[in-house]
Amino acid sequence: MRRALALSLLATAATTGAAAAAPAFVPERAVIVGRVAGGAWTDAATEARADQPAELAVVVVGRRGRQPVVLAPEGVAQVQLGGARRQAERLDHARVQWSTVEPHGFRAQAARTGVTSSFYSNVSVEPKTFGTWLGFDHIDYFERVIAAWGAPATIPAAVTAGEPNAQQLPGLGTVRYKVEVELDGARLASPGAEAADTYGVLPSVHRVSIRRGDDFLGQLSAYLLVPEVFGSAGDGRDHQTERFTGADCADVMVGAARRMGRALAYTNVAGLPAYASVVAGSTELDDHGAPARPITGVREGDLIRIDYGGALRGHTPRSWDHVAALWEDRSDPDGPEKGGPDGKLDGFDLVIHMGHPRLVIEPLAQQAPATVDVLRWKK
Repeated sequence: MRRALALSLLATAATTGAAAAAPAFVPERAVIVGRVAGGAWTDAATEARADQPAELAVVVVGRRGRQPVVLAPEGVAQVQLGGARRQAERLDHARVQWSTVEPHGFRAQAARTGVTSSFYSNVSVEPKTFGTWLGFDHIDYFERVIAAWGAPATIPAAVTAGEPNAQQLPGLGTVRYKVEVELDGARLASPGAEAADTYGVLPSVHRVSIRRGDDFLGQLSAYLLVPEVFGSAGDGRDHQTERFTGADCADVMVGAARRMGRALAYTNVAGLPAYASVVAGSTELDDHGAPARPITGVREGDLIRIDYGGALRGHTPRSWDHVAALWEDRSDPDGPEKGGPDGKLDGFDLVIHMGHPRLVIEPLAQQAPATVDVLRWKK
């Protein structure tokens, strides 16, 4: 009997020692990781071409005693968090909910000194003080549940929009994601709409940007759904265009060029000729977008500077009011090219530009009457 008691005490001590050696997992935070075309899973922004499969997954970071631990869904064996590689253990028995974090296209109705527009603006748009710096505008965000509790821990990295008529090209543009997790009685959430600073939503809110291609127009398409911020600004990586939190008409063009590896400083519309060659000099467009003389030799991706005429003449004190890029060469449907490309710029051509309140694609005629010139990025 004494021998049995001794064995029982030894077994109890061994069990106690094993428990002490393996403390329970304590979850600390939920993180979204993404991968493109079967590449590495990372908490950096998920950026992909439309023809590349892109996925998001939730990982839970925590500790067992002093030991840091990462839990991830099946198939996610390794992740990069903050640039460091981490091996992952299996995440089981978690309940998950996914939401998008999106900017409202227009500002809240609260008054702001010096600004009378409904779109976001860091500078005055009043004629007498036009362009005067007012400080960074506050961008309003909202969360939208896209996969409710019980959703998979891994989902496609899709770009969709919650506001009506916001998305012109299905699947293209930029949106951000938030994930919520219930695990062993704890509820965790990755950063969401509340995570913002002076420049807009923080990089810790996982960004998904899907572009049409790798050329200039492709890079520009990744800015679809990014709100207009007139006078967008910021230093270095915190420039609002770099962070995809907001851009104005010239900055979005420079931002897309920078993403092709061009070392260009952000500038306004008047400063663009420093980076581009003149393809066509100033030409007037009538109310329907027909040019006073043929504008030939244009290519998709060319920049079109715009000085508004008609009721908007003198709209700003600047020599050029706006800039767009030629998205698609079109012609008169009743003309010899039957609406197809003709190498000429007129009101039938589609342009992409920062409108109110987002990047839009529409016929150039929508910007007429105006005076335009055409520029092409220097090689």
